[in-house]
Amino acid sequence: MLLLFFMFNFNFGKKKPDKKQIIFISIVLSGIVATLSQCSGVPSERLWDLLDEVQRTLFPQTIINDILLQDPGVVDRRVKRDVDNAIREYERLTGDDGVVRIPPPKYIENPINTDLCYTKECQSLGGEMRLCSPWNPDCPGGLPRSEN
Repeated sequence: MLLLFFMFNFNFGKKKPDKKQIIFISIVLSGIVATLSQCSGVPSERLWDLLDEVQRTLFPQTIINDILLQDPGVVDRRVKRDVDNAIREYERLTGDDGVVRIPPPKYIENPINTDLCYTKECQSLGGEMRLCSPWNPDCPGGLPRSEN
């Protein structure tokens, strides 16, 4: 009898919630969100997102998180919020405004080379015209080649 008193049951890691507990909390949360949505006119998706963010900041390791992660819509919206927040944080830290800046190409026009083009038909085409990217070192008038 004394031996039964000293027996302990250790659980390592997170304890799995009981199915009855999950069902009960799911029903209560769904009822609260549906009632608030009807009374306030706020879409239920926004209320689920609000509940998700509140539980993430205040109660991160509770059964509510397990319940919310079972809904693919909530998970999808959570991922979109996290990615949007990461993009805003990146823009804030780097000063990047997200505008793509493409430098204009270099326009190069050379006169007719009469050594290569000696007929009247060839000369009527005009000289050489070229568009080059500004970062191309092989383009005439482009960036100078670095000597290695």
